[in-house]
Amino acid sequence: MDLRTKLVFTLVAVSLASMLALGALAYGAAAEPLTRRTLRHLSSLAEAKERELEGVFAGWRDRVSLISSRTQLRRSLRAFGASGAPEDREQIRAILEDARAATETVLALSVYDARGELVAADGVAQPDADGGLSVPGDSVAYLGISAPDAGPAAVELGAPLILDGERIGALRASLATDALLDITGNYTGLGETGEAMIVLRGPDGGARILNPVRHEGGGGMGGTARGNGGARGADEGLDPGALALRGEEGLFTEAVTDYRGEPVWASTRLLPELDWGLVVKFDATEELEPLREFRARLLRVGFSLSAFAILAGILLGLHFSRPIHELVAVAHRVRGGDLGARADDRREDELGVLAGAFNEMGVELERRLSLLQEYQRFFDQSRDLMCIAATDGYFKKVNPAFERSLGWTEAELLNRPFLDFVHPDDVPRTIAETEKLKRGIPTISFENRYRLPDGGYRKLLWTCHPEPGTGRLYASARVAAGAPTDGEDPDGC
Repeated sequence: MDLRTKLVFTLVAVSLASMLALGALAYGAAAEPLTRRTLRHLSSLAEAKERELEGVFAGWRDRVSLISSRTQLRRSLRAFGASGAPEDREQIRAILEDARAATETVLALSVYDARGELVAADGVAQPDADGGLSVPGDSVAYLGISAPDAGPAAVELGAPLILDGERIGALRASLATDALLDITGNYTGLGETGEAMIVLRGPDGGARILNPVRHEGGGGMGGTARGNGGARGADEGLDPGALALRGEEGLFTEAVTDYRGEPVWASTRLLPELDWGLVVKFDATEELEPLREFRARLLRVGFSLSAFAILAGILLGLHFSRPIHELVAVAHRVRGGDLGARADDRREDELGVLAGAFNEMGVELERRLSLLQEYQRFFDQSRDLMCIAATDGYFKKVNPAFERSLGWTEAELLNRPFLDFVHPDDVPRTIAETEKLKRGIPTISFENRYRLPDGGYRKLLWTCHPEPGTGRLYASARVAAGAPTDGEDPDGC
């Protein structure tokens, strides 16, 4: 047996021993990173659901605010308060009917006078317990959720009706909860057992689930987070819904059980403006399954590799180890940034072909990196506002000219829908233009106004080309001639 063969057998023995030791260490260390990854995923899902719920409520609030700001509605209410004429009441009801017909979200609208007495209504609204309505403050307020025995639950919002500085009444709106159910009913990223739940305070002080649950045992929509109303029994863990409503936000992996009594890992949030709790959870058994599977797979792989390592070690050590080692060294140099590194491709066998292909990829990579750097410099140094957006309503990438021209940082622009920056009067036109882009129609010249941090607005002239099939929008804009506008609404509504 020559020295190379002895060396190969020595390396194989060391490799097998190292593999066994590494396997033992890998299993011992696998639990922590897998747990951290799962908890990060759970936390990010809860944050995403929370942002979606906040966005839905903001949309509801905007709709109710727009309805309550109708000048004709307020004028008709004042006229009715002065005269009590049936035609004024009918005018108010007609305005409510028109407002409700404008959106499927609004189920019912009711107008009350300054004494809290009902004046007119449209749609099927849930009656107030005291027969009246009082809206605190001067803006849209959350009143609660009505959950009738028959029919869908509805979110109740109220808004004061003010004319010439005088509070003349209030508007009550019942809004469909379909958007909430779409959020909780989307199980993407939640595996086989995970779910999201919106919890409310029940009459007994426990956590009441608003949305339909994924598993049997939750009582369906409107059921309790616990069969006993949320209390903790002798053999039960903590109720994540009750934790959320108490404001104990965070990640919980120990002593937490759901409405089925199953141990879960949960992330909880509290939406203080609504006094709603949000729970996103997985079954603990599902999250621990990867560890058990990893252990079984590690054993199988270990036995298989033990036999394979002996044969492969001998063959590779005798014939292929040196050229492969050289190729790996070149690969490490390329990965370290030396794109000019090249492998020896003079061999006539497969390794020579591999080295030649590697060299060709290195040349192409060097060329593409140079081209990418040129494009990046052009993008960053352009005086025009250049961006990549999407038909979901968000910027994906903006160049520094945005901050120079509009004053917003890149993070502020990317983390909010671009309609948030558009002048309210220009939003409908901007939405219409976006719909054209969704259909693949490019924008040649489109002007709208973007809000500045100081409250002013700047006119931008846009050119945009959509990428078919991806929803990506490649756009550039120039600041239109003229000083920034102050953004005043000439109609005053």
